[in-house]
Amino acid sequence: MTRRTPFANRIGSLCAVFAVLALSLATSEAQAQDATIRPVGFNTTVTRTRVAANEHMGGCAARLARAVQEATGLNCADNWVTFSCTGTHTSRANAMRLFDSAQLAFVTGRRVAVWVDDVRKHSGVCFASRLDVLPPT
Repeated sequence: MTRRTPFANRIGSLCAVFAVLALSLATSEAQAQDATIRPVGFNTTVTRTRVAANEHMGGCAARLARAVQEATGLNCADNWVTFSCTGTHTSRANAMRLFDSAQLAFVTGRRVAVWVDDVRKHSGVCFASRLDVLPPT
């Protein structure tokens, strides 16, 4: 059995402290970045959906009846929102659920509540992090 010297024990303790500090800094940085993303919500209808084989518009998008910039004041291009089906801004599975909801709203003619931000984009199109299909009025 090998014995660790007091010096080796201190080195091991220092490594543990540095690991905890590095993890804390990484977590704080991620939380600070998330804190700058403030999605803005508005109600509208889906007028068109798009799936792309390439990464244009994040692979899938929906065109809304209202211009995103006009409805929210955000720096967003046109009436389109992306769900990031490429997996850049959310998981691919979550992106497809968002896109499925947009297609449901489009086919049924139901209104949606959509939350977008202008920090995460694809091809200038803002990312929609949430889409609720609203009940009939």
